[in-house]
Amino acid sequence: MDFPIEEVGKRIRQLRKRQALTSEDLAKRAGVSQSMISQIERGQVSPSLDTLWKMSHCLKVPLFSFFEHEDQQEVTVMRKDEQHMLKKVRPNIEYQLLAPSSGKQISFYKLILEPGNHSNSPFMFHSGEECGYVIQGAMRAEVDGNIYVLHEGDSIYFNSNLPHRFLNIGDTVSMAVWAMTQPF
Repeated sequence: MDFPIEEVGKRIRQLRKRQALTSEDLAKRAGVSQSMISQIERGQVSPSLDTLWKMSHCLKVPLFSFFEHEDQQEVTVMRKDEQHMLKKVRPNIEYQLLAPSSGKQISFYKLILEPGNHSNSPFMFHSGEECGYVIQGAMRAEVDGNIYVLHEGDSIYFNSNLPHRFLNIGDTVSMAVWAMTQPF
């Protein structure tokens, strides 16, 4: 499946305009050029996941909302072939959206960590809370300077404003089901 750059661009433009922000306002807040925002919104360039993450923080929306149509249904089913896979800037992390999060209070996804030493990966932090449940392999969660080794069947909960990152400590792929609240 190809990256849906045109749909993502349209969605970013909708969210930006809904908040009465100019493309220059968003560019300044996200730390990118105004021409980059313009190119993204017109579907001319594929933004890095790092850039998308910054824009989602600036727009106060879940990252995955860029990949969804707004859906205010009370019950939504997302079939396996409808779930978007996102490759993070870091080479060893992928996120698979498991349920629509646009307009919702919770993002629900699968965290997939490839094996390998990626201890130089930057820490993330954002508003909200998150929790995860390891379904395969082993991983190291580093949260606010503390290290938590998680194995299949283990779970973790923490405030997302604490600096955090996840590393695969095994020789095989690690997977976890993850939920994260969103700021409104």
